[in-house]
Amino acid sequence: MQIRVLAFILVFVAGAAHADPTADASAEIAKCAGIADSAARLKCFDAAAPRANGAAAAQPAREAPDRDGFGFSAPEPLTTAEDFVNPPPLPEITQITATVIELARTLRGRSIFVLANGQVWRQLDGDDTDVQDPQPGKTMKVAIETGLGLLGNYNLTIEGSNAPIRVRRVK
Repeated sequence: MQIRVLAFILVFVAGAAHADPTADASAEIAKCAGIADSAARLKCFDAAAPRANGAAAAQPAREAPDRDGFGFSAPEPLTTAEDFVNPPPLPEITQITATVIELARTLRGRSIFVLANGQVWRQLDGDDTDVQDPQPGKTMKVAIETGLGLLGNYNLTIEGSNAPIRVRRVK
């Protein structure tokens, strides 16, 4: 019997330990908004404001997307749906251009593009596009843009060619 009581108490203590400070602060502000008396409402808001500011500051700041992250899945948003905490959406990068510093081949003959910015892209096995090595002394410039599919496909286009090559980012 004592073990059941102890387990019951631990469930409530563990739940309180994982409480969301943003949700608690917004619930407290919502409670203050329901007070009819102006002086009491102001006093309630003054008491709740430091906790609300602390809850918003406790959330990690989102960084704008950069070209180094292009091709990898975007992280899940870290904010809640409350209006006072929800920032505007960040702009999305849909295309990058770069210079290929190395062109390699897989055992199946698919191309691997190593870009000057450090990114590595691999041609998908289902893509039969033949990629020609650049002429000696010439640089290969490419544009990579998001594909039409929902599976995270990207299309790489070599400068001077119209044939898109389906690729995925490796590094």
